[in-house]
This record gives sequence, C-alpha cells and structure tokens, in this order.
Amino acid sequence: MANDLVKRMVKKDGSQRISFYRDVYAENPRDMTDEPLHCEDWDREHTIMNKQERESKSSDACKLIRYLLERYGNTKEIIAFLKANAKEERHKEDDNALLYDKSRHEWILGCWIESWKDYNGAIHGNKWCEEASFCAKLKDFTAWDLVSYLSDETIEELCDSKYWTDGVKMMSYGFGYYGGISFYNEVSTDSEGICWLEKDEFLKYSGCSEEYWNGKSLDEIEFLIDELKAWGENDVYGFVVEDCIKSKVHKEYTNVDKDDEDYEEEEWEESDSCWGYYGDIDEVKISMFDQAGLDINEFEEEDV
Repeated sequence: MANDLVKRMVKKDGSQRISFYRDVYAENPRDMTDEPLHCEDWDREHTIMNKQERESKSSDACKLIRYLLERYGNTKEIIAFLKANAKEERHKEDDNALLYDKSRHEWILGCWIESWKDYNGAIHGNKWCEEASFCAKLKDFTAWDLVSYLSDETIEELCDSKYWTDGVKMMSYGFGYYGGISFYNEVSTDSEGICWLEKDEFLKYSGCSEEYWNGKSLDEIEFLIDELKAWGENDVYGFVVEDCIKSKVHKEYTNVDKDDEDYEEEEWEESDSCWGYYGDIDEVKISMFDQAGLDINEFEEEDV
C-alpha cells in the first residue's frame, strides 16, 4: 500500500484490527465542500485556491483589500481617518486626506505631493493634489465612493479591523517551505494569502443566527481552517478494518520423509475502509472508530 501505516489497534479477543494510514494523496479539503470560504494567494509554489479563484484572483493583496474595502469598509471610520490626516502637520508622499473647500462647497479627497525641485531650481509640490471631489454631505458617503481613489499606502493603513464592518471576516495565511499553512488574524497589503467569509453568504448557507456570527473570528467559525492546516502538514488519514480469518491446515509431504503436520493459520481480510480524515491522528481516530461502527474501548494498540 502506498500510504504510510502510522498506528494499528487490535480487538482484545483478536477477531478484528483497525489500521490507520497517512493519506499521502489527500485532496485539498476545499475541493470537497461547497463551504463559502473565499481564498486568494500569491505564492509561486503553493496555493489553496480552487479553480475558479485561480482564474479570477486579484493581482496582489492590496488589490483584493481595496476590493473588499469598497464593499465592507466602515465608512464612518474611514472618513474620520481621512479628516484627521488633513490636520496633521507632517505628511508622507501619497498620504490621503479629506478636506472641505468652502468656496466650492465640496469635499476634496487629496493626495499629498512632497516637495521637489525642477531643473531650474523651482520648488514644487508640498501640497495636497486633488484626486476627487464630492458635492455631497458626509452622511451620504459610502466606502465605495472613497476607496478607489486612495493610494496603496493608505489602503495599508486601513487594514486595521476598526475600518471594517461586520459584513466580512478575514484572515491572512502563508506557506512554509514544504507547503505547511499558517493562518493569522491580521491582514496587510504584504499578505501572502487572504481568506474571508461574507456575512450574508455564510448565514444563508449555514442557517446560523447572526448571534453566531457576531463576536467570533474567522477560524472560530470556519472548520475548514483546521482542515487546511492539517492538509498542509500531511496530517490526513484513513483506516482499514480487517477481520481475522482462522483455518486449520493439514500438511502431508509426498516426496520427502517428513511427518505430517497439523497447525492453525490465520490471515486478515479487509471488511471496511474510509479516507479523508484531517487532523491529529489521536483526535481523528475517534471519528474513524465511529464511522467503522466499532467500540474503541474494545481495542488496544499494537506495536507497528
């Protein structure tokens, strides 16, 4: 068998045994479920994206975060950030701010241009450059109105959780040298991968209440996170149940002078198997015993 035997338990009366193998050909758990978890990543060697995501993914993490901010950004907090930035004494290149032009009765979204000299020595910049203007009251703004005009540097500032509504839950993830997957509750424009759940989609799919959604992080809601970690670490297993078949053998020698022999022989015959258990072997073996309809208390571990 190509899979690796990792543990074996034998029934105390010797009539059955169950062997646990590492499933070296395990599938990405996302390919075996319709859970509404979305993933995009940008590693050259590894991915947990499905086929559709690979065909439509954003070019980088910043583009994805910008897209999600347009849909799930906390407009009130984003406006507060931009207004506060306008009052700062010092600014960095590509800072954004929201300023009110009384003469035009408009809100101006500005981008800071640092000072620079032309070939004649004249100084330019050191001011806000208008990116967009809005003839509307702040209460009528949406995140979608603002986010598309913001610089990548500002998008990085807005990765903090306070700039998001409860309509989305996100985590970032990265890959180890051999494909192991680590998940983090923070996201940034440098994230190697980002996964997310959208509230309306998840509640409709799961039938869970809004109270279930509230106050929980993504990994507390989505069981696939643990399965993906296990898959990345090759902690995926299957079991084979075998019955002990005993027979009595009588052996007569026909061409040599040897006494006849009578002895008992036993062999193991497979009666059940199942694959695709993700997680620590000592935890998932409970589920495997249940699947096989066996009582774990009737078995004891055998050296392998």
